[in-house]
Amino acid sequence: MTRPTTMPTPVRQVREALTREFSGLIDLSDLSRKPDDQKEQHFLTRALAALAVRSLTGCDNVSAAGMVIDDFDDQGIDAIAFIEGMPRLWLIQAKWSDKGTARFSKAEALKHVDGLRLIDHHRFDRFNLKFQRLVEPIKAILDNPRLRITLVVAQMADQPPSPDSIKPFTDIAAEFNRYDDVLDHRILTTKEIWRIVRDDLAEPQISLSVPMRDWIHYAEPYEAYQGTVAVADIAEWHEEHGVQLYHKNIRTPLGLTNVNLGLVETLTSNPQDFWYFNNGITVLCDEVTRTQWSRSTIGPIKLDLTGASVVNGAQTVAEIHRAMAKNPSGAELAYVQVKVISTKGCPEGFANEITKATNTQNRVESRDFVALDPVQARIRIDFALSLGKTYVVKRGEMDPSPEDGCSVVHAATALACAHHNPELAARAKQNQELLWEDDSQGAYPMLFGEQPSADQIWRSVLLWRAVRSTLHGGRSTWEGRAGAIAERGDYLISHLVFQYAGSEGIEDPGSDWEIILPQVPDLTRRVLRWLVYHVDKEFGTSSLISSTFTNPERCRVLASRVIADLESNADVPQLAPEYRPNTAPSKPRQPNAVPTLVDARRIADGTTLVLTPGSKPEQVAIGEWLEEDPSRRHATWVNSRGKPLLWSADGQRYSPSGLIQHLRKLAGWDESPVAAEGTKRWAVPGEGTLAELAAEVLRSRESDDD
Repeated sequence: MTRPTTMPTPVRQVREALTREFSGLIDLSDLSRKPDDQKEQHFLTRALAALAVRSLTGCDNVSAAGMVIDDFDDQGIDAIAFIEGMPRLWLIQAKWSDKGTARFSKAEALKHVDGLRLIDHHRFDRFNLKFQRLVEPIKAILDNPRLRITLVVAQMADQPPSPDSIKPFTDIAAEFNRYDDVLDHRILTTKEIWRIVRDDLAEPQISLSVPMRDWIHYAEPYEAYQGTVAVADIAEWHEEHGVQLYHKNIRTPLGLTNVNLGLVETLTSNPQDFWYFNNGITVLCDEVTRTQWSRSTIGPIKLDLTGASVVNGAQTVAEIHRAMAKNPSGAELAYVQVKVISTKGCPEGFANEITKATNTQNRVESRDFVALDPVQARIRIDFALSLGKTYVVKRGEMDPSPEDGCSVVHAATALACAHHNPELAARAKQNQELLWEDDSQGAYPMLFGEQPSADQIWRSVLLWRAVRSTLHGGRSTWEGRAGAIAERGDYLISHLVFQYAGSEGIEDPGSDWEIILPQVPDLTRRVLRWLVYHVDKEFGTSSLISSTFTNPERCRVLASRVIADLESNADVPQLAPEYRPNTAPSKPRQPNAVPTLVDARRIADGTTLVLTPGSKPEQVAIGEWLEEDPSRRHATWVNSRGKPLLWSADGQRYSPSGLIQHLRKLAGWDESPVAAEGTKRWAVPGEGTLAELAAEVLRSRESDDD
């Protein structure tokens, strides 16, 4: 479906949600002869009615679509909602408008009331076949003496209908409610409908039961408890709620880092020591209720928490769960210190301050605190509602596949490259941590201060990926300094492509901005040749490549020179022969990847690696086995020369090739080849395989030596 450019954001997001949730479920068979644009508007009206049904009853999409009766002889009712076994009936009329200006008239209200009277009089024969499928449950509801009926108008407009328009509702209510409150009405405007769509993405309300001993109670200034809790009880939290338990934390469990591996080993080998070695867990909640288990004021208690979230100790909770699954009889002997803080009555922002202050056990990166920014939560919702894609903010969450979304890291990097100031591309190349600086001159407020739309971010990421893909695919085209500039200058090249291609309309969901993408490969190659030319001309053929693209001033000079040449349509210069590959190039030196990466600290401890697809025979032999458990495709990097991969499926360490062979053996592939080439199979998402990253490190060293 097309998206009109004048559509308000809430309307657009509701429209995307309706299309995503109800396409293929709404009956449109009566509209086969209608033009496509009319058919589309009918679909949106019916899907809006189905959304109201789902919201009112809590049913699934299929059931909600089945309660839509909009068609000839619907008698002014677009959908009928009910919950079997309950004396409750909702009669819904939906009004859709792409501009958010739908109107509900008095005539339509009168028709709605007439439909109610027909139902009340059991004149079911006056309705269409879609209604007939629902007659029996409707009869049962009407015969219940505790019957309640609500007339619902779902209207895509900012303002509710005028009092005169809904006067028929108040008149019929006075008639129906003469002896008992049977009938009322409800108006859903754009604001309420948008909230329904957003609530589908809201974090859950978590309730926890916390048996605690050796406890201390703090009544002032804010209520809190601190005491000892059995790890068996902690494990149940994760078992029941999973990662939702950490929704207010700055990150989800990071997987098998060195610290977390130590937690598991202590719990399984020396559980009695766990309380001494662990920093404990901090839980925030909206409210806490205490139940005393003994007459003694120091006896054990049970705390019932509502709106709970683990804000410090996510790693501890997750690894307790892992250890209990691995060795329940041993781990259950362990205890852990737990702090429970109720935020009831706390000043605004106090919960975020607690979260920041208590996160110290695993290394906390500046990126982690971005998860507390409400802007990122709104972007996540915008991605889901506007694009149907995933936006990952917290470190530890698995990045979506390239076609399904992106992380905040890729978003920030792409926005930095797209920014009109080339200094941001230089900062990103120097150290991605600089993207999260949030002072007045920091990159973060420049990128996210005025919240970018999901369309702007996603399109920026697509262009950034297209530039990097072109550079990656053309590595064999360049030699020497030209190759080093193509590799180290990727962010500045992306910036130049953004500036020349233009960003007009990039944030407009109705624009045809994507026509730029097919032009990116050719433009990237032109930009690269001009950049190589100007690096040599401005700074000399012996200038250091590695520092050029992290130097803001040099990046500004290069950007202005290259843009001027691109806009002048001057012929792209021919580069020196030594920058082009030989006709019979020598076989490049293959690096010993793991030591190279470890020495350079190219990959940070705790980075998630993903298994790339193997040969077709391997995919056939072990593909189904891998799909049975997604953790089998993931490992965590540890800067160790011998066995740098912590496999997520078993918590054991392997060499890259050793893990490939181990996977093949567990999957039962008896005829697997001897060769594994593990460094070509394990990759950092969005950056490259271990072999490619090691080669990048070596090329960087060689260019600096030259």
